[in-house]
Amino acid sequence: MLMRTFSITTTFPVMANFDESDPPFESDIPSKSAIKREAERLKQMGERLLAMNAAELAGLELGERLQLALEEGRRIKSREGLRRHKQFIGKLLREQDTSAIEARLAQIDSAHSLNTQAFQALEHTREQLIGGDNDSIGAVIARHPQVDKQKLRQLVRNARKEREAQSGTRHARALFRFLRELELNDPA
Repeated sequence: MLMRTFSITTTFPVMANFDESDPPFESDIPSKSAIKREAERLKQMGERLLAMNAAELAGLELGERLQLALEEGRRIKSREGLRRHKQFIGKLLREQDTSAIEARLAQIDSAHSLNTQAFQALEHTREQLIGGDNDSIGAVIARHPQVDKQKLRQLVRNARKEREAQSGTRHARALFRFLRELELNDPA
């Protein structure tokens, strides 16, 4: 039996001298997770655009392909097909500058937030009026001098009686509608 011997020579690479100020990795290349987060963010933006009606989309500068994709997405009924189409819309968004779209969506969100705050302020005023705070009636009259004072007092009185009797919320809702109409018709 013949024996052969092999010689294995290994060479180790010479370590380069790295400067301490150089980062060990390139920071310009986004990580795989960052790419996935960005793709998901754009897909969600596409879903929001898909939920908007044509009048709301008219104010946005969308590319022709993206507009056609959004129109087509509204017609898709298949759940899986719609999921894939949303991913396609996200891909189209990756290909264009979305800063104007994001600014418009932020504007819509802030308007919604302001509407919510106004709604909550009206609810708070209504609760103060029903709770028996007569200063609140004076504040409403001072804020809206054109108000029908007799009707306001009658609505407050009926809502208080209704709350004491625990018989529903019909008059409280009528008071809320009255206050909302005052705010909508306010010239200031």
